Amino acid sequence: MIKKVTFWAIYGGLLFVVTIGGLEFISFLVTPSWPAYELRPVAVPTDLVRQAAGGPETIPFYNSWSMKDRERSFEKPPGIRTRVIFNGDSFLEGMFSLAPLNEVVEARWASAGVRDMEAVNFGISATGPSQYYYRIADIGLALRPDAILLMFYPGNDFVTEGFSAQPHLPFVAERPLPSLLGGVAPHLTWQIVNRLGLSEIAGGNKGADNEYHVMTDAMKKSRAERTPLVAAYMKKQYFPDMSQALIESVLSRNDGSFWQPFERTDDKAEMLTGWLVASLIKWETGSQPLPHDAAEAEHMVEPRRIEATLSWLVALDDLAKAKGIKLIIAVAPMGSVDPAYVDFWRPWPRYYSWNLRQEANRRHLVAALRAKGFAPIDLEEDMNGIDGTYRLSDGHWTALGTAVVARRVGDDLLKWRASRGGGTAPSSEAVKQ
Repeated sequence: MIKKVTFWAIYGGLLFVVTIGGLEFISFLVTPSWPAYELRPVAVPTDLVRQAAGGPETIPFYNSWSMKDRERSFEKPPGIRTRVIFNGDSFLEGMFSLAPLNEVVEARWASAGVRDMEAVNFGISATGPSQYYYRIADIGLALRPDAILLMFYPGNDFVTEGFSAQPHLPFVAERPLPSLLGGVAPHLTWQIVNRLGLSEIAGGNKGADNEYHVMTDAMKKSRAERTPLVAAYMKKQYFPDMSQALIESVLSRNDGSFWQPFERTDDKAEMLTGWLVASLIKWETGSQPLPHDAAEAEHMVEPRRIEATLSWLVALDDLAKAKGIKLIIAVAPMGSVDPAYVDFWRPWPRYYSWNLRQEANRRHLVAALRAKGFAPIDLEEDMNGIDGTYRLSDGHWTALGTAVVARRVGDDLLKWRASRGGGTAPSSEAVKQ
């Protein structure tokens, strides 16, 4: 009996290993090459990017690493003395701007005569502190950067689970997060995450496959036709138990001003998305307690989330220090610093309240970073009170917002390099807009 059990155990184990090995080999043939599959947990949605771009001249370029950046190499190019990795999410990927932040910073450096520095883009949408850490640990260190610029966005970068040097590994997780299967079959892991929609960017969307076209077609209608059309779609796909009249009432507030950003035809036009409308309906019809102003938001600060998030940033700093790399943390503010953004969302106070709450968390995180000995770049100092720095719909930076951030980040990186004997930082006048 014991021999029989042992035989089947060994046979089952061998069969499992052979099966996984075979699937990994097949996956290897159809998975993006390294480091693309480690950097980006899903394939670049090229069709959607082309549709959203609006024209051939605005289609962004993604390099062979699946980054929105020019082609890069692991070795520093000739003439480059200082290499900085820009690590973050969609604010660095530049989903809605032709030029991502790193490109704008490099252009500013070049205009000031600084041509021996490069900023490598590691910005990937729908990722957070854990991905930022493993992105550097698994790929970034191989580039031997001199510094890492981490862009923290309080709207979605706070986490509940802190860093652990010996984490409990799930069976499968999006790359580059560690997992049991990922440790032995990374290509198969990438395929499973993509096929089953297990990544953060693929999760939580209840919309139909043709949602982009539904929203686009709706914008071709008059407001009188558009509102019930979008409301009917929202009820069917997201809120089957909610009355269509209630949905329409939310979208119709303030004489339908919600539609204004999507009706524009100039370079400030924005794209209507299903997730935005669904989020608006969910927040405005919800009943959970929300802050009405900054004072109330202070009472809703989440110390545990701040502590958990801080642990990842400290761990990344320790990782960088061990290799002689400088970690510079920039903390972006919420769109509430932009007066135009505030005015737009005034008719929807519950939806806007997320900005108040996360701004309070952001202020506490900045204080916690300083208490740990960091000198974070607080971008609220540069962006507060400037109209038109944030997109009205999704709260990402506009071209103006990107330019404001590029000025601060680019100048601070030049000052940092000068402080370590890497040359004199150009004056503010020398670095043009």
